[in-house]
Amino acid sequence: MKHCVALCLAVAAMSFGGTASAAPVPPQVSPGADVYSGYAAVAPSFRTVSAHWKQTAVTCPPSDLDGLAGGVANTVMTGSSVVRVPGLLAVPDGLAGTLFVPHVAQWVGLVGMNGPTDRSLVQTGTATLCSDGVPHYTAFFETPSFANQSGEPHPDADAPGVSWENPPTKPGDDMAATVSWDGAATYRLTVADTTRGWHYGATYHSGVIPTAALTVGESIPYNVPGFTPMTFTHVTADGKPFAAYHPRRLAITPPGLVPTPLTSDSFTVPSP
Repeated sequence: MKHCVALCLAVAAMSFGGTASAAPVPPQVSPGADVYSGYAAVAPSFRTVSAHWKQTAVTCPPSDLDGLAGGVANTVMTGSSVVRVPGLLAVPDGLAGTLFVPHVAQWVGLVGMNGPTDRSLVQTGTATLCSDGVPHYTAFFETPSFANQSGEPHPDADAPGVSWENPPTKPGDDMAATVSWDGAATYRLTVADTTRGWHYGATYHSGVIPTAALTVGESIPYNVPGFTPMTFTHVTADGKPFAAYHPRRLAITPPGLVPTPLTSDSFTVPSP
């Protein structure tokens, strides 16, 4: 794992069922994705998922010791981060960041099966990590799987680096992100801050067929920093409002951050 520090290992704690084959019954999202608050749609395949949102403002705990305590509590009480975060076995040093760094992310992603047991997530969006009580805002892309962290996306030539850590993303900015699949073996990831006028992209090559689309806010149970409500709008999959797919609602538990009902293509994740 070369980029995103703690976040990119944390943003993939997923619980999906099914396979990527063209089965008569599409795969279903299973209960227990308790690091996400938002919506997940399923279909035999998806070509694209897009959303807009306001960048949330994060209030960090005053000390990194608070993050340590929260990480210990998460491990003892749920074990969710260890069990469901893709790539931890491949990149063991990511474990500390996943558990012990309070963070909040807002992102879109496509998910497919890389073989019978390995789920693969292609995602992009924004994230905020806490350090010594200070929130650090960034954009990110990631392609984690349960098996490994290989095959990372290649950022566009005009991107500031392999983690998009330099764009000046601030609370209240209008953000837009898209993950698309060409129907063969290429994924395209883009994220833009329309308030500040920058946008970046990356390309990822994989034969995995995406059978789920997500738009979510994310954090780790027992280690959720304060944040202003996350409002997602223009949430679409393959050009249709997300509600057309009757998506499953996901909630971060604890503290029980349940998104508002999906109204066509919009919803809000409340403050903790």
